[in-house]
Amino acid sequence: MDTLKLKRVKINKRSEFAKNLQKLTAFFFRKLSISCTITTICLKKVSQAVDSAQKFVKEIKMAKKLLVMAGGTGGHVFPAIAVARELQKQGWEIRWLGTKDRMEADLVPKHGIPIEFIQISGLKGKGIGALLKAPFAIFKAVMQARKIIKNYQPDAVLGMGGYVSGPGGIAAKLCGVPVILHEQNAVAGLTNVWLSKIACRVLQAFPTAFPNAEVVGNPVREDLAQLEAPEIRFAERGYPINILVMGGSQGARVINQTVPEVAKQLGNNVFISHQVGKGNLGGVEEIYQATGNGIAAEFIDDMAQAYSWADLVICRSGALTVCEIAAAGLPAIFVPYQHKDRQQYLNATYLADGGAAIIIEQQDFTPQTLLNVLQPLIADRRKLTEMAVKARAKATPTAAQRVAEVIIEQAK
Repeated sequence: MDTLKLKRVKINKRSEFAKNLQKLTAFFFRKLSISCTITTICLKKVSQAVDSAQKFVKEIKMAKKLLVMAGGTGGHVFPAIAVARELQKQGWEIRWLGTKDRMEADLVPKHGIPIEFIQISGLKGKGIGALLKAPFAIFKAVMQARKIIKNYQPDAVLGMGGYVSGPGGIAAKLCGVPVILHEQNAVAGLTNVWLSKIACRVLQAFPTAFPNAEVVGNPVREDLAQLEAPEIRFAERGYPINILVMGGSQGARVINQTVPEVAKQLGNNVFISHQVGKGNLGGVEEIYQATGNGIAAEFIDDMAQAYSWADLVICRSGALTVCEIAAAGLPAIFVPYQHKDRQQYLNATYLADGGAAIIIEQQDFTPQTLLNVLQPLIADRRKLTEMAVKARAKATPTAAQRVAEVIIEQAK
């Protein structure tokens, strides 16, 4: 009997031990399962982090780079900035090549774009000594540009005009970097004529610069293209006629002298906003104060607002100005600067031939001639609207996007 009890006790102990072992095993596997789940989640998170890091590194490595060559005047620099902005939207890195003594040195950094400099200047008006030294100066500039390109490793180079484009374009060709060229004027400059022979693509604002280049227009600021259509802006306007007068950033003496004299005879039928250029306020401001139908300023900061306000523009016919007037949709009286190659005159014909503008040659731009042209326009608002609509029809609002597309296509 005692033996039987002892066996039962042993069996019970074994059974209890088995149960405890089973519980312990279940507990262990439960903990192990939780641990594995946590480990799996952690590994998944780590894997995702690694994938994200690899993707980020890949994106950095794949970010395309553009070197912009443009300088000297706003006609070269502002269209180039418009293209740069378009590519920045698509993740491109932009760097600029310019010269320290021209406007790009101050303007480009203000737009948040890094700039590198080379030493080069124009040869027009220089003496025989400068001409003899020119090959050495150009060679030095090419070597400077080549060093910058080697360090930056751009995927493409965009030439938009100015002295810097020549050495920069040659250096890019030597480094095997695709050169895309854009000519803003109706007549190609000498530098762009040379560069067109080594460029992989040549684009132009007007159809007359190069025989076989693609016409894309001039890139302009987005705020101009976004202005309301002229037939809407002009619909409720009466008098006075708002006349915007511009002589360029440097001013234009013939415009600054002639328009205020005509203002005396136009009275309250017009109101003139006159941008005279740096240092040219004297005399002009006094006349408008006396007539009460105008104001003068050295510069106009908000051009989109000025174009929106205007009913008519009197100005020079630089390439960018012509394209901005088309983008805004405004009638214009152009007074072309007297270039030897008739560059500004041919720019002006782009709108004048379509009935959107009137050209008065500088030698003919007298107070009486201007008065004779203005009076019929002031008397007929419908005519101004018709000219404005024709100007807007000649606009190329997608020029910056098209130049950007070509750069992307040609990038190495």
